[in-house]
Amino acid sequence: MKASSMNIIAFALLFIACNEQTKETQFVMKKEMNLHHFNYRGAFMSGYYEGTFPLSAVVGNGDFGLGTFNNLDGEMVVLNGTIYRAKPDGSAEVVQDLSENTPSAIVTYFRSEREVSFESLSTDSLKSWIAENLDTEKKMYALKVHGTFSELTARSQEKVTERPFPPINKIVDDMIYHDLKDVQGTLVGFQLPPYLGNINYPGLHFHFVSDTMNQKQNAGCAPRYVLKQGTLEIMEMTSFSVDIPTDAAYDKMKIIPEKTVSM
Repeated sequence: MKASSMNIIAFALLFIACNEQTKETQFVMKKEMNLHHFNYRGAFMSGYYEGTFPLSAVVGNGDFGLGTFNNLDGEMVVLNGTIYRAKPDGSAEVVQDLSENTPSAIVTYFRSEREVSFESLSTDSLKSWIAENLDTEKKMYALKVHGTFSELTARSQEKVTERPFPPINKIVDDMIYHDLKDVQGTLVGFQLPPYLGNINYPGLHFHFVSDTMNQKQNAGCAPRYVLKQGTLEIMEMTSFSVDIPTDAAYDKMKIIPEKTVSM
């Protein structure tokens, strides 16, 4: 075989190898933009509150997210790889024991792609901005809002001990709300499209954790807020994955039809 022919074959093989490597690299990059779910909406809302998903797996799949803990023992916030628990009194604690389990959590690796500054931004005005500027029908977004909040409502709940576990609509009535004033911190959340409705809550959902600032740290689900001044950081996610429970309690439970469950 002539040297020129061998060179052509070698070049072709190198091109194929590089092309395959590029495809593999693209897949790895895509996984970095993945939204990973531990459990799905129907099971959680039907009363699956004692999971077998360890917190080590949560931070093994992302450094940014939200969820709860077994027996609904506080709201979960994951920020910069640290897991915070919102306690019933509205305070926040860093969770050190990663062998603790969760029945429900969602996480991603947050990498800001766009940043927007705001002043005097309410819950409704942020929703309006998102509706006008993001593709909420087809795309998934991770959103981080940091700044000073003139008002913010943080929600949490007491640990659920009732057996059998009641569905989530029974829990909502007993949740505890704390009204915070002039607090600096971060909203950690997601804007999810309607087609994820059977897996997660479509629309906008935030949890909050305050900066330490040499004072008591606060945390909780954040249904209402007024941002005095701050920034919104946005990342689009391009894939999602779900871990489904595999324990005996899940196998025996009855999934309540969606129409009978409300948040």
